[in-house]
Amino acid sequence: MLASQSFIQVLAVVATSAQVSFLLDILVLAMAALVFSLIFARLGLSVVAGQILAGMIVGPYVLGWVTDPLVLNEISGIGVVLLFFIIGLELDPTELRRLAGKVTLLTVLEIVIAFSFGLLASYLLKLGFLEAVIFSMTASITSTAIVGRIFLSRKLLQTPESSFLLGLLVIEDIVAVVFLIVLSSITSTNIGNFPYFVVGTTPSSKGFFAATEAVLSGLALIGLGYVVARYLATRIINYLSYYEEEFEEIPFLFALGLALVFAVVSSLLGYSPAIGAFIIGLSIRGKHSKFLERRVTPIKDLFLVLFFVSIGSLIDPFPSLEIGLPIIAVFALLIAGKFCGGYTIGRIFLSGMKLNGASGKASTADPKKSHANRLPSATAFGAWLIPRGEFSLVIGQLALALGLVGEPFFSLIGMSVLVTAIVASILQRVVEPRRAPSAYPIKGESDGES
Repeated sequence: MLASQSFIQVLAVVATSAQVSFLLDILVLAMAALVFSLIFARLGLSVVAGQILAGMIVGPYVLGWVTDPLVLNEISGIGVVLLFFIIGLELDPTELRRLAGKVTLLTVLEIVIAFSFGLLASYLLKLGFLEAVIFSMTASITSTAIVGRIFLSRKLLQTPESSFLLGLLVIEDIVAVVFLIVLSSITSTNIGNFPYFVVGTTPSSKGFFAATEAVLSGLALIGLGYVVARYLATRIINYLSYYEEEFEEIPFLFALGLALVFAVVSSLLGYSPAIGAFIIGLSIRGKHSKFLERRVTPIKDLFLVLFFVSIGSLIDPFPSLEIGLPIIAVFALLIAGKFCGGYTIGRIFLSGMKLNGASGKASTADPKKSHANRLPSATAFGAWLIPRGEFSLVIGQLALALGLVGEPFFSLIGMSVLVTAIVASILQRVVEPRRAPSAYPIKGESDGES
């Protein structure tokens, strides 16, 4: 009896210590994110870049104040799921369908340009063929979370360019997923790491069938989203609206559950959880989408902050710094690749918009409305696409786990995420000074207002 009581007391002490340690990690990351967000906001830069930098500094590789970010990384993924759910609710699927053909072609063009610059950077680093391909792919995928966060905070989701760019980013994510599947099929020992029934006897055949299954799974996910939104979700929302005033948590739980269910299904099919949340959000239209959006928006920011600081905590800057001065040229090529790719497709997209009757000039009747309706420049497209993020790290982590690359390689990818996020926020501030109200959170007005 006494032994049993002693054992229970020991478990209680361990649980309490673990809980305190977890809360301290949250506290340190939150305070670091606050400080760096304020600094970056005062500098007129994106607070997302500040939060990534904060995570790196207090993380296990620099100051070591937070040594176990794995749990936080799992929790923070909810923020990206909710972000994409909200983005899907706000976007117009009709506009995306109209742009689908052009988006796909221009995405391929933009990836090819960025990939080419990645190969040049790989040549400077004297990487082998496979390492060069992996590094160039990490250089070709823009962070959908960062760009989506920017568009959402600046209320740009109702503009044609946002629909175009977010469609482009979703296609980039799908390309990244297919690349991960093919990469995982290179060695026979890793079969089963992805939830695909892979057939074939050679790595190339395994990769081919896995990639084909990924495409079919994506189509099935889109079909499931349409069916649930059309025949199930709207009826449930109509029923739950009767409880909106007295029991607000009931509609909230449905909205959260719907996003998470499709995140899980998407993950089981081999896709990013965020893509599933985006698809079901995009499938729900009209008053039903507004009903759900109001429920999940308040908690989104908490998890998003944790997501960005946890990304930063994964970055170990020191191995990559051993490269020396050539690393500057490497980062310059990575930035130039995405900027040139974004600028090129921006010119093509804007030319098409103007041919279709959209005006790039502002009306003088209402400065605020003209500010919202003015078409961006092609340089803004380039600046928007510069940040790398979650998929670059995922590709690097898989390659590291498979033994295809070493720690310095993964460190370089992590540093590229940080550097491109900071440089992108600077360029965005330069090329679109009138479209950054979030750059002045302490002031009560945005740029261009008196």
